[in-house]
Amino acid sequence: MGRDSNDRASGLDAQLVRRIRRNQWTGAIVNLAPSAFWLGVFFLAPLAVMFFFSFGERGAFGEVLLAVENLGLQQYRRFFIPEDTSILVALWATVAWLIETAVPGIETLSATQPTPYVRLLFKSIGYGVLATVVSFAVGYPMAYYIGHIAPERYQNLLIVLVILPFWASFLVRIYAIQLLLSANSVLMSALAVLPFVEQGASLMYSQFAVLLGLVYIWIPFMILPVYSSIEEIDFTLQEAAMDLGADRFEAFYHVIFPQSKPGVMAGSVLVFIPSAGAYVIPELLGGTDSQMIGNFIASQFGSAGNWPLGAAGAFVLMGVMLLSIAAYQRGGGELG
Repeated sequence: MGRDSNDRASGLDAQLVRRIRRNQWTGAIVNLAPSAFWLGVFFLAPLAVMFFFSFGERGAFGEVLLAVENLGLQQYRRFFIPEDTSILVALWATVAWLIETAVPGIETLSATQPTPYVRLLFKSIGYGVLATVVSFAVGYPMAYYIGHIAPERYQNLLIVLVILPFWASFLVRIYAIQLLLSANSVLMSALAVLPFVEQGASLMYSQFAVLLGLVYIWIPFMILPVYSSIEEIDFTLQEAAMDLGADRFEAFYHVIFPQSKPGVMAGSVLVFIPSAGAYVIPELLGGTDSQMIGNFIASQFGSAGNWPLGAAGAFVLMGVMLLSIAAYQRGGGELG
């Protein structure tokens, strides 16, 4: 009897194991459980805490006040709306400031200035856009050369050269730019022969240095997606267009470039997002007029000790990133 009971139990166990293996949801749960746990504990939970903090207030000694009477949208209001003004006045002040910034010499359109946080946010977006445009202008020809013009036996070598900087530390690469742009460096000494460059001049701690750092660090993320798109293009279509009367530029613009557009859009998102939210690059290469929203957020969690305002700024920046991803997907891109 004991042996029969053990046999029946073993049979039931084996049958249960077979049912579990046949259930597709069981395999998915087992495979996803470790990554879901890691993502939940180390990403979603801290994100939820920071989101909760963004509705609180800073106490007299830097503590975060989260009592019911302290919760509200005051940090977001402080971020977007100047004191003693309405939402409409703040919106017009922001629009007027953007117009005045884009058109030098124009008359002052609004007596109210947007908050310094809003100005810093748009300044960071501007850096991101400029870095994206420059990365495209430099990276697209490189990707086109690697994917179409370069001999096939050299393509892998060129791709390795593109990703080679990633083998060095992020900080090491930033320090290398510091050495190049500092006074009396090899680069600046060579540029001193130009009439408009003074001897001993330095480009450090300037907006140019920040832009150069952003482009240098993130341009591989423009080159690689564009190269991937160009590699899949059938260039006989370009030849067909030229046979039908199009010149080389028209054939490229109307046939080749549209097919590489998915890579351009993906590269633009991959460059814009880290550039707009950069912290280390403006901290090490920029001056007081080159700080970005990432530096503001870090200061709120650090020296300023205002975690609720820093959390609100982080989620505003996150909203900008999500909007850029939404625009990318609306344009036909696919992430992942």
